[in-house]
Amino acid sequence: MTQIDYITLYNDGKIHVIDREPYETNVDVYKRGWFIIKQKDIEPDSKRLQSISLMEIYKNKGMVYDK
Repeated sequence: MTQIDYITLYNDGKIHVIDREPYETNVDVYKRGWFIIKQKDIEPDSKRLQSISLMEIYKNKGMVYDK
């Protein structure tokens, strides 16, 4: 079985396509996808939002970022 390179989420009448990162688990990609959807109005820059979403997943796994 092959793994799809993206997921689709439906929210408030819109379909969102979230690209899967290499070695990302299904749980992580869905958590990150919902994080992106919830933060889209706060952070309009999609590249920055992508980076922030990855940082949140990695923080939950114990990674520490300097400020």
